[in-house]
Amino acid sequence: MNYIPWLRQQLEKEEMTHFKRLANGPDSDALAYKAYAVNGYIFYTADAEANSSTQNSGVSVNAVTSFRSSAKDKNLVDEEVTYYGIVKEILELNYYDFRQTVFYCDWVRIEDKVNGCVVDPESNLIFVNFARFRRNSSEDDEPFIHASEATQVFYCKDETRDAWHLVLESPKRLSHHVDAYQDPFIFTETTCNNSLTNLILAENSGPDND
Repeated sequence: MNYIPWLRQQLEKEEMTHFKRLANGPDSDALAYKAYAVNGYIFYTADAEANSSTQNSGVSVNAVTSFRSSAKDKNLVDEEVTYYGIVKEILELNYYDFRQTVFYCDWVRIEDKVNGCVVDPESNLIFVNFARFRRNSSEDDEPFIHASEATQVFYCKDETRDAWHLVLESPKRLSHHVDAYQDPFIFTETTCNNSLTNLILAENSGPDND
């Protein structure tokens, strides 16, 4: 038995709660937005900004993932890792008693340390390959994130390599107190220093990569 049908069966005789509403699932009709303000950022879908000179569809999210510390290591290590992607759709789901907003995203294959996500060994800057998105064809690809989890990033095109982009942190434009643009409006390079990053650096800085 799949988990969701099993969970609904377990909650069948329970009083209605937020958790039970989530387990029962949302209404089949959802509201779609082209833009959404959350966490101090204004996100746009990729289609909405297709003809725009600005970029607001870059998104990142922190998630715990399992990986091996080396190719020979058979034991998995859990660590928080940052995923990078593009917002494709912004959907508001109706759970009758409340609503939840989710982003449907294309995610870069950061686990591909050669063709998906590369950390420059000299600068420690992060580059991602837009030609290496996940399929998003199944639940296992996990294309959805809750809007509250999203952090905005800016992608600067690498002119030396097709489809590759440098990841930059986007400045927050909105605050909880002031609904206005904030200064200074500065993008900051994104670096990373954790076990997964160190593994990527180690495997990309050997004799064959000099």
